Amino acid sequence: MVFTGVRPPAYRQDHLAEIADARAMQREAPSESGFLTEHACVLLPHQTAVRDWDADVANVYRPEVASITRERLLPGRRVEIFQGTKVVTRGGGKRIYGEGVHCDGPLTPDSYATNLGALTTPQAELNWRRNFARDEVAGFMLINFWRPINMREPVRDYPLALCDPLSVDPDDVFSARIPRLTSEGRVSRHLALRFNPGQSWRYYPAMTTNEVLVFKQSEFWKESPDAGPRANVFHTAFRDPTAPPEAEPRRSCEHRVGVMILRD
Repeated sequence: MVFTGVRPPAYRQDHLAEIADARAMQREAPSESGFLTEHACVLLPHQTAVRDWDADVANVYRPEVASITRERLLPGRRVEIFQGTKVVTRGGGKRIYGEGVHCDGPLTPDSYATNLGALTTPQAELNWRRNFARDEVAGFMLINFWRPINMREPVRDYPLALCDPLSVDPDDVFSARIPRLTSEGRVSRHLALRFNPGQSWRYYPAMTTNEVLVFKQSEFWKESPDAGPRANVFHTAFRDPTAPPEAEPRRSCEHRVGVMILRD
C-alpha cells in the first residue's frame, strides 16, 4: 500500500489518502467481466499489435478494442461500439499528467450528449440522442482504455489511481469546466470530486505495455435513470513515494469508447 496525495480541483491542495493494491483485489475475482461490473474497472493482459500510436489506431487498435469489449467486458450482450480514430497520449520528457481528481464522463445522458456536441459537432450530439432514444437501446457506457506505451520498464513514475465509485458520496460530486478543452466558445461540463476520508482508492502497480486498464466514466440505464455516480470512476495521476528518482518517465495513452447496450 502507498500513502500519497490526491488533489481535488475544488481545493487545489493535496490530501493524504491510502491507495490500495488493486492487483491483489482482482486476483480474487471470478471473472474479468464480473470484476468490471462490481468495481467499474478491470486490468486486462493484452499485447497490442500497434507499433505507431499515430498511424495504427484506426486499423489496428480499434479492432482490438472492439474485440475486448465484446468478448471480455460484455460477453453475451448485444452492443454497438463507437470509437474515435485517435488516442490521447501523455508523458515522456514533459511529464504533464492529470494530477487533479476528475471524471471525464457526466452523470446523465443529456449532459453526455451536450458534452459530445461541445467537443465535436452539433450533428454528432443529435445523432447520439437519436441512437440512445431507440426502443432497442437499454443503456450506454463510456469506457476508458488506459495503457502504458513506448516504455521499456513497468510504470513507476506517476501511475494512475482510481476511486471506487461505491465509496463516493454523491454530495461530494460537482460539475466543473475543463479549460481549453473545447473550441469556439462551446462549453463542456465534466465532474470533479471533493475530498472525503471515506473514499476508497486503488491502483495497479508496475503496469506494463502488455496490459490495459479499463474503467468506466459514465453508465446510463433507461430503467434506472437516477443511479447516481455508481459507474463514474474518478481518477488522478499521483506521485508514488516508493518510486526511484531514476524511474523511466511514464508514457501512456487513453482511448474512450462509447457502447450502446441493446436489449436482449
